Amino acid sequence: MPCMKSSQENKKKYRQLLIVLATTFVVSPFLQAGVGNIFLISLLLYTILLIINSFPLPQKLLTIYGAIAIIAFSLEAIASLNGGFYLNQTFSLISQIVFAIYLAGAAYWIGRDIFTTPEVTVDIVRGGISVYLLIGFVWALLYGIVNTLDANAFSQPLVRMGSYLRTIHFSFTTLTTLGYGDIVPLSEVAQVLTNLEAIVGQMYSSIFIAILIGSYLSQRSNQHR
Repeated sequence: MPCMKSSQENKKKYRQLLIVLATTFVVSPFLQAGVGNIFLISLLLYTILLIINSFPLPQKLLTIYGAIAIIAFSLEAIASLNGGFYLNQTFSLISQIVFAIYLAGAAYWIGRDIFTTPEVTVDIVRGGISVYLLIGFVWALLYGIVNTLDANAFSQPLVRMGSYLRTIHFSFTTLTTLGYGDIVPLSEVAQVLTNLEAIVGQMYSSIFIAILIGSYLSQRSNQHR
């Protein structure tokens, strides 16, 4: 029975992650600064804890990684609610860096699992979509870091009153190469980041679709033998 339960969990290991990421993306426009931003980063924290628990790591490492994520969440919560300008900026910067590292690492490990799997299942598709959303959130955090360090890096402030809605909007319009043009990168660092996100988004989509098609054709070929 434990083996059967473990097998079933492995088949659905990306389902909850995709639900949380999709929820974060959908509800972000309705979350204003302050309490709304705390709810948003709470979803990010929950996402990180989900990812950490899905990796076969020693309990000690899981505890350390989880503690670091919770500390980062606490710093961002303090920065969102109140405090001096420089204190807020420092706390926010630290938390953004930690979250970006965690989510980027998660995108890498899940991507490696997807690209090395011998068989594409529904859960692998969920994982693939999760990676795409993770890429968008990672770059949103990177844009937030750049904007925190340089207020003139973009044509409009991306982080306003502790709200990260604009960073998410700008990140996903860049990732999908939609490019409304309402926000333009001005600094060299911001321009390089936007170019990289567009390239990564297009390459990832192309490779992931190619894997799905290749797996489908391979499975059909095996069925007809």
